[in-house]
Amino acid sequence: MGNIGKREKYYLMLLGIICLVALIYFFGIRNLGTKYDELVDTRNSLQSQLDYLEALKSQNDATQAQINQLKTDIANVEGMFLPDICAEAMEQYVLKTFENAGCPYLVSATAEDVTPAGVTLPDGTAASDALLVKRITVQYCTTDGFNIAEYNRNNSVIVDGAIDEALWTELQDAMVWQGTAAITGYDQFLAALETIEAANPDCVKIYSIGISSEAGYVLMNASIDFYSATFNNRVSDPDTSAPYVTWSGDTTIATDHGFIGRPFIFDDPNNLWYNIMMVNEDAIDGNRPFSTYWSDAMFQDAVNGTNLETVLNLTDAPAPDAEPTE
Repeated sequence: MGNIGKREKYYLMLLGIICLVALIYFFGIRNLGTKYDELVDTRNSLQSQLDYLEALKSQNDATQAQINQLKTDIANVEGMFLPDICAEAMEQYVLKTFENAGCPYLVSATAEDVTPAGVTLPDGTAASDALLVKRITVQYCTTDGFNIAEYNRNNSVIVDGAIDEALWTELQDAMVWQGTAAITGYDQFLAALETIEAANPDCVKIYSIGISSEAGYVLMNASIDFYSATFNNRVSDPDTSAPYVTWSGDTTIATDHGFIGRPFIFDDPNNLWYNIMMVNEDAIDGNRPFSTYWSDAMFQDAVNGTNLETVLNLTDAPAPDAEPTE
């Protein structure tokens, strides 16, 4: 080394510095760069996981919101049906509605189960939900404009176990022809049905209505269905434009002077059957569910003893069952 010149020493020192720098780069800085790349990759991987979890969290919130909405929708559907079937309560409600409407003369009332078709799911299996239907059928009658009507013994002549002579005489004197305008029950029957129909259109439906003409009065029948516990998967609005769904015929037909059932005598001057009287046999045929037993018996005896014209105190009535005038 002592023989090396000054210039060579500088070259050697420069070479040493270069080697040192190279060693620092290869074993220091280069490794640091590789470590940095690894840290960046790790950071990016963690960021991706964080983004996935954030998206999953957001998706879970949306899913929970959908679940809550579905629960609300299901609750709304369930609320459209009766929560329970109680025949006694249904029958009581129906009878009270008719009574409040002024149609109290009940002939009969029955309750029956209606078995609907089972619900089949799209995959062909039977649904676990079932439709429950209870049908209440009632029969009422009108009055006849002559006999004394009775409801809840309101015109009973028995007071404290004995006949009230004054009331007995009063009610007998009241047995006179009041005219067809005095016949009650039909309009009240329809009013009761309208009330029932409007009460809860979702789960209370009028199944059928029918009437029949009797001896001066009318029998009226109605069946009302009550629905419970079903969940149909309907997603579209029903089409009510079909003629078998919504009435599309004439609604302007005049019925002012028509009649439902046949009274003892037609006393509407505008009716084609004006002054036509029922024959005696038809007038006393059958019983009168609206009437007291004694009123009906006295009426039949009176008609049998004389005739309907005399009982109704009609002096200018034509012969029974005369043909209507045009």
